[in-house]
Amino acid sequence: MKKLLALVLLVALMVGGWYFASPWLAMKGLSDAAQAGDTAELEERVDFPALRASVSEQISEATRRRQGEGGGGLLDQVGGVLVERIGRATVDRALNPQMVGNLVTNGGFAAGLLPERLRGQEIDWNVEREGMDFFRALGTFEDGTAGPILLFRRDGLGWKLTGFELP
Repeated sequence: MKKLLALVLLVALMVGGWYFASPWLAMKGLSDAAQAGDTAELEERVDFPALRASVSEQISEATRRRQGEGGGGLLDQVGGVLVERIGRATVDRALNPQMVGNLVTNGGFAAGLLPERLRGQEIDWNVEREGMDFFRALGTFEDGTAGPILLFRRDGLGWKLTGFELP
């Protein structure tokens, strides 16, 4: 009986340790790979098809919101469709390990795209757990400005980056 209780306790400790530590370890691994410029490791830690789909959906949603705010005339609708298609094509070509590395280390796809006041600032990541299969890494710049939010999904016992939200 004591052996069974010890085994149950050991398994519970292992599951609890994985539950609390694995998101932090996943984020640290992604950050280390990004800082080292290790594209092979970044490709391993990122689900690029899911990431592209997430970004494309955000572009579509932003386009629909913008069309709803405008007059909704035919010219606005055609322009919105063109912007959406161009945006999706750009995402498909531009979303690569180097760009993800920049997002993780700089808080943007390229330092030049960040506002001047955020360039060169360190970005810290805090993990926000949402169940067993999902967590968010919330980026914050040194001055307290909100950074991007990285979205992760469980992949076996590990995690893969599957989306992000820009502030």
